[in-house]
Amino acid sequence: MALAIETFHYRLAHPGYCAIPGAHPGQMVGSGQLFKRHELLLASPDPRRLDLRASLLDPFNNYRVKVFQQHSKIDVFVIADLSASMSIPGESSKLQIAADFLLSSAQSAFESGDNFGFIGCGHGIEKKWLFPKGLRMGRVQELARDLSRVRNGQGGNGLFHVEPYLPLRRSLIFLLSDFHFDLNRLSRLAGLFGRHAVVPLVLWDPSEYADLPEWGIVKFQDSENKRTRTLLMRPGLKRKIIEAFEQRRGRLRHWFRSKGAEPLFIEGRYEASALTNYFLQRGV
Repeated sequence: MALAIETFHYRLAHPGYCAIPGAHPGQMVGSGQLFKRHELLLASPDPRRLDLRASLLDPFNNYRVKVFQQHSKIDVFVIADLSASMSIPGESSKLQIAADFLLSSAQSAFESGDNFGFIGCGHGIEKKWLFPKGLRMGRVQELARDLSRVRNGQGGNGLFHVEPYLPLRRSLIFLLSDFHFDLNRLSRLAGLFGRHAVVPLVLWDPSEYADLPEWGIVKFQDSENKRTRTLLMRPGLKRKIIEAFEQRRGRLRHWFRSKGAEPLFIEGRYEASALTNYFLQRGV
């Protein structure tokens, strides 16, 4: 029996702009319950919403009707980094976490009536990992299986060329990566944050730093250039590695916050409740 897919609730801090009714506050007027403004009866010819009090107070003796804010659909995209560092084995596979999140976010979007799409970013944007909005759950499940089976990742340059493949109107973007690249390259993602509501999800494996042994011989391999290095682990060296990761965490937080986004660090395993808490604490 297949396990039930965990879902989470999400929301945008700013109204979306879509003519199709949905579950999120929008900028369009139409069927809804939140009063927006008064309009002339000729501009909005719906006598059922006639406001007699506002009509009597109109200095030009015009009939006034109430118009309401219509809830709208939004586009939800998952952008996943498929670089080599994302596919290395560990206590928790990063791409397995990405696959679990893909299923969870897709099911959450479908339950809200939103459009869902996925873009995988390796050395470039490959057709097999490019799925514009309109994915169905059956195809998402196949995609999640393929994603969890990736063993030899590629370079992550595709992450910096993804913006042209996204819709022009404001969308909710989940950006999945371990961000194990030169952080000076983050500036190339600035356009993404300017147009869309972006949620950076930082996938880190505790075995990379926190769960290293105090003593022993440890072999490290650079996942991008395949170079290996053997080190004698000792408490002082482990402390330096942990401090380096914490400094990197601080730099990531500082850069994302400067773009109006708050990163969510996922370490160990994915839990949908963490996303729900994230959106309860702040909108995007």
